[in-house]
Amino acid sequence: MARLTTASITASITASITASVLSLLLLAAAQTAAAVCTTTTTITQSRLPTPPFWSQCSWDGTERIYPSTATATVPVDCHGCDAVEVRMEPIVHCPAMVITATATEATATTRYRAVCATSLE
Repeated sequence: MARLTTASITASITASITASVLSLLLLAAAQTAAAVCTTTTTITQSRLPTPPFWSQCSWDGTERIYPSTATATVPVDCHGCDAVEVRMEPIVHCPAMVITATATEATATTRYRAVCATSLE
């Protein structure tokens, strides 16, 4: 039977810890390399047949106060990336929106957010 010494125990523990740390580093590197990017989706607005040619801002001066806000997610294909950015073209600039009144709504409002789908089959 082999005799255990402090040196052999220390060497065994060191080798085990080194293997564990290397495994964790390789796993982290693989996860990072697999999907650290952002795909961009562009929504192009249709040109109108008559002036002003592009959709305009609509504002009646009323600030709406909602009891809550729900966020609904819309899954999109990120082509292997982990994030998505949605752009609108052309960019429509709105004039200064001055609040002249407030209204408290009875129902919640919903915001939509694009997220990367895990699988689009």
